[in-house]
Amino acid sequence: MDLILDVLRTFSKGGILMYPLLILGIVGFAIIIERFMSLSIAKLFPEKILEQVLIFLKKGELDEALKVAKREDTVSTRLVVFLIESFLKGRSSEDNLKLAADEIASVEIPKLEGLVNAIGAIASVAPILGFLGTVTGMIQVFEALALTGLGHPEILSKGISQALLTTAFGLSIAIPSLAAYWYFKSKISYIISELESLAIEIINLLLDIAREGRHNEF
Repeated sequence: MDLILDVLRTFSKGGILMYPLLILGIVGFAIIIERFMSLSIAKLFPEKILEQVLIFLKKGELDEALKVAKREDTVSTRLVVFLIESFLKGRSSEDNLKLAADEIASVEIPKLEGLVNAIGAIASVAPILGFLGTVTGMIQVFEALALTGLGHPEILSKGISQALLTTAFGLSIAIPSLAAYWYFKSKISYIISELESLAIEIINLLLDIAREGRHNEF
C-alpha cells in the first residue's frame, strides 16, 4: 500500500503531461499484448489445416481443399481460399495466379502492420512529450527563482527533480515500445516470407492440376 502511495505521489509531481504519457503507456501496452497474441505463428499457420489442404490439392480435389481451408479464418487460409477460388473462376495461368496472390497480399499485409506502426508512433511521441514536460517544468523553476532569488537552493533542486520526471517517464514508455516495434517488424517480415512460400507452393499445385486437367468441379 505504501509503495502504491509513493508511486502516486511521484506521478503527481510530474505535472499535467504525465497523464497523456500514462495514456500512451496504457495504449502501447495493450497493443503489444494484442500483437503478441495475434502474430502467433501457430495461430496464423494452422499446421493440420494446411497439411490437409495440400493433400487434397495433390489429389486434384479442389472442392475438398476449399472446404478444409475455410474451417479456419487466418491470413494463411484466406490466402489459400482466394487462390483456389481465383483458379476456379478461370484465372488458371501462372501470371493470373501470381496476380491473385499479390491482390490478397495487398489486403492482408496492412492488417498485420497497422497496429505495429502505432507502437512505433508511441515510441517516437513519448520521449518528445516527456521532454516537453521537462522544458515547461524548467520554465516554472526559473520563474520561481526569479521571485525567490538564489537563497533557496531546495526550491531549485525540487523543481528540477519534478521537471525531469516527465522525461524519465517518457523514456520508460519509449524504450520497451521501440523494442516491441522492431521485434514485431522482424516477425512480420518472417510471416510475409512464409506466406510467399505458401503461395508459391499452392500456385505450383494449381498449375499442375491445370496442366493435367484433373480438378474436380463443384
